[in-house]
Amino acid sequence: MSLTPRGMSIQEAYRLYRDNSFIVNRKYQRKLVWTVEEKQFLIDSVLKGLPIPLILLAQIGDKKFEIVDGLQRLNAMFSFIENGFAFNDKYFDVNQFARAKQIAEAGEFSFETDPEKLLDPKNCANLLDYQLAVTTYAADDESIVTEIFGRINSSGKQLSYQERRQAGSTDDFASIVREISSEIRGDSSGDIVLLKDMPAISIDSKREKIGYGLSADDIFWCKQGVIWKTHLRDSEDEEIIADIVASIVFGQPIPKSREYLDDLYSSEEELHKEVVLQLNKYGKERIKHEIKVTFSVIRDILEKSNPVQRLNKIVNPGNANAIKASFYSIFMAFYHLVVKEEKSPDNYDKILEAVAGLQKQMISTAHYSTTDDRIKNIDKTTGLIQRYFVKKEPALLKHGAGLAIDFENSIRRSKIETNRYECKQGFVDLSAQRQIDNNLQNVIIETICGIANLGPHSEGYIFIGVADKKADKDRIEALDGIVAQNINTRYVVGIDRELKFFGNKEDNYINFLLGNIQKSKLSEPLKTQMLSQVDVVDYNGLTVIRLKIPSQKELSFVDKDCFYRENSQTIKVEGQRLISLYELFRNK
Repeated sequence: MSLTPRGMSIQEAYRLYRDNSFIVNRKYQRKLVWTVEEKQFLIDSVLKGLPIPLILLAQIGDKKFEIVDGLQRLNAMFSFIENGFAFNDKYFDVNQFARAKQIAEAGEFSFETDPEKLLDPKNCANLLDYQLAVTTYAADDESIVTEIFGRINSSGKQLSYQERRQAGSTDDFASIVREISSEIRGDSSGDIVLLKDMPAISIDSKREKIGYGLSADDIFWCKQGVIWKTHLRDSEDEEIIADIVASIVFGQPIPKSREYLDDLYSSEEELHKEVVLQLNKYGKERIKHEIKVTFSVIRDILEKSNPVQRLNKIVNPGNANAIKASFYSIFMAFYHLVVKEEKSPDNYDKILEAVAGLQKQMISTAHYSTTDDRIKNIDKTTGLIQRYFVKKEPALLKHGAGLAIDFENSIRRSKIETNRYECKQGFVDLSAQRQIDNNLQNVIIETICGIANLGPHSEGYIFIGVADKKADKDRIEALDGIVAQNINTRYVVGIDRELKFFGNKEDNYINFLLGNIQKSKLSEPLKTQMLSQVDVVDYNGLTVIRLKIPSQKELSFVDKDCFYRENSQTIKVEGQRLISLYELFRNK
């Protein structure tokens, strides 16, 4: 392996950043976790000309650099340039950096204009000229990149226990824990993310106000007091998920201890090999679905029955401590009833009354619990709530109970994976006349074709009942008297308000959509597949239609025209570009 050490000015690094050259591999990389104070401390070091740790980059091709070490530092520097925070009450003056000024004036970020609040020109220049110690190497093999990351971080003092376990781990167990955890937090994304898109899927808090896309206070774990923000930062939510996954695939609760979790992740331990084996026997997609459904049921009960009181206040009244141990028992009890017995909750209020004060009934110790003790805790919890669960058809597990979590993650991903997602407010226009927009039907067909042509392994989604512009959201609220639900600057407005144009029947609305697809000149087999790819999502009382565009083995057309997605635009493809698309599918 050839290592290339070099100096790189912050100015050069910023240009690479804005040219989309810096990428993050979320299979192993940490979240953006630095506080404002930590970012300010780095800027202080830079402005004083002090050395900061090396940046390690894996070069992919000629133009991409995967960040192996230095994610937090690079984000801090670029965030400061883009006025994400101040240092000593002074913001970087974008007028001192033509590239940043150009991007700011294009509306990519807001910037300070008050001269009294701006860093002086000399310090701006010193920051831009600061030489970062950068080492690059050719990334010919992803496994080498992950091994290097693991070696760098496995003994890092700043990493939490769970972060050290996950560092460089890309096996099936570590991956499924990571995937489920990110979906429950709401920061799900593709494996490879541009550095500039990381803030959109990173976690903020009301106190920090860094400007990230997710608020810790709204994430299930913190909202319900299962763990707090500092625990979330240390990935303790992933410890809980690892505990749950291992317990399910082993068929019984695992002992609770730090050492046991360490062994689950250590590739040298027999326990690790066994958990990977049992996971694959159980089925990775199956366990993801079952865990998400169980979470959805718990969340639904909490938000609809007692939305103002945290779970920790119910389970452990008069105490502000987190409730990790009690939550494990509650989750496993729900899992048994919902998944194993295929029952549904019948009385939300009674279920919450039943677990009131549960913490004091648990057998628990601070750092260790035996399998037998955990079984007793789960049995105790199950006994308290099972009378309020009944058999219903269809069972929750079989009719999309986990769809709300998938929906939220898709809407958040639509901000950064714009070519794979499209949001439409509805079929009725927003004019004073309120007419069905016939042109939208053609747009949807072309968009389906464009998403299908992204590649032989690519799938995507169209959501009807979600506005992507605040102006549209405001207009809909004024016209229809609804209150939209905001998910990371996407606005759930629902289709319920439009049903009066379709005989006040949801089935008529769906049949209108399917009829347009059926009558279209969309090529086969995509057309036929689309007719069975419609889901209805109930999101906080607002109905959204989800169209899934499945991956295709061949290029798709609308009559004789071929379409493709570039960012959020659907374009007609001809000539050499069309030939390139043919090659993309032929070489699948």
